Amino acid sequence: MRRIRAEEVDRVRTDPRLLDATKYRNEVKGSYRMSADHWLRQGNCAEADPDVMFPEPREPVDEALAICASCPVRTPCLVRALEARDRHGIWGATAPRERRAMIEAWKDINPLAVGA
Repeated sequence: MRRIRAEEVDRVRTDPRLLDATKYRNEVKGSYRMSADHWLRQGNCAEADPDVMFPEPREPVDEALAICASCPVRTPCLVRALEARDRHGIWGATAPRERRAMIEAWKDINPLAVGA
């Protein structure tokens, strides 16, 4: 796995998806449970083929990102992926490559986050 460059981490700090995830995480505070999956059943991906949402490395992710584009639970999904430090699959409309940099930024933003 390649190393994440500092400039990549700096760039994602202004990504609207990361900013929304941070705001969501700060608003729900104690009521947030990473392991709670009630929101997962509300996702656009609930009925999607797992092979689409978890493509092999270097496979296109466009179809999965399109599924996420209008998802009502996109933000909690991304929070879950960041807190679990999940580097596989499509979560919260992010591909693994971009989420790796977000995970590094997340550790600074949420120092008490699970897995930080």
